Amino acid sequence: MRLLLLLVFVLSSSTLEAQTKKLGADVATSFPQELYSDQIELTRYMWKAQRDTSSFGRNDANYLFIRKLVQTLRMEQAYQFPFDSLKAISILESPDKKFKIYSWQVKQDGGTWRHFGCILKNQAVFELYPLIDHSDEMQPGTDTVTDNKHWFGAAYYQFAAEPIKIKGITYYTLIGYDGFEPFSQRKIIDVVWFDKNGQPHFGAPIFSLPGGLFTRVIFEYSKDANMALRWDEANKMIIADHLVPRKEENRGLYFDYVADGSFDGFKLSKNKWTYQDNIDLRMKATPAPTAPKKP
Repeated sequence: MRLLLLLVFVLSSSTLEAQTKKLGADVATSFPQELYSDQIELTRYMWKAQRDTSSFGRNDANYLFIRKLVQTLRMEQAYQFPFDSLKAISILESPDKKFKIYSWQVKQDGGTWRHFGCILKNQAVFELYPLIDHSDEMQPGTDTVTDNKHWFGAAYYQFAAEPIKIKGITYYTLIGYDGFEPFSQRKIIDVVWFDKNGQPHFGAPIFSLPGGLFTRVIFEYSKDANMALRWDEANKMIIADHLVPRKEENRGLYFDYVADGSFDGFKLSKNKWTYQDNIDLRMKATPAPTAPKKP
């Protein structure tokens, strides 16, 4: 509860004035010493949030991490700072360089995982939005459109393609990982977009599958299995391992699902991600991105 209150009341000051200046990509990388000092402190908190042997210790360290991260991101040039020592969190910049999304997960009691994050806009006026994980209340979660305070949490590791523009709204496609539960894990394709007031939202009915249109795509599979899910630039599509149950009698019980060696995909067509099964990957493929490590 303390973590949620911190995120809601500290991060949700979405239009506070700050000294941060929008810089071009060709600016020399010279940053205030305070950013390096804060990065060391943040790394220490996150190390404990990931490795402490007690749930209380992990969550307490995560609380301190969030508080320090908010303070740090208010600093001048924080948007441009790479935070390259923070290996346990994901920091992705949108393809059009308009915002960054920070996301990570912390293990809870019972072998479940909770996600945390924020969105920082690349502009002169400081805007930082908390991401509050409510995925445990959104099952299956493939038909919901939410705001940032009701987020279907994930640790994102890749943007897919260029942004999609529909009726004045720009949709950014994200691919992420969720440690989920003791016996299964998930990978997720989602979208983030901003309304006319600049507020972030997640999910949109742009995923076309045999069962209709969905707001996001969720793949659940066995904890001891691997699954590839990535944007492939060479083939201009999202590529996914095809999942099947080890035993036919376990169909629908996703803790038993594994990759079978074939591939499915999503191709962008008329502003929809259209599902394609059994795709031919003998075509040239780009290397896979580095996804968050499995717990």
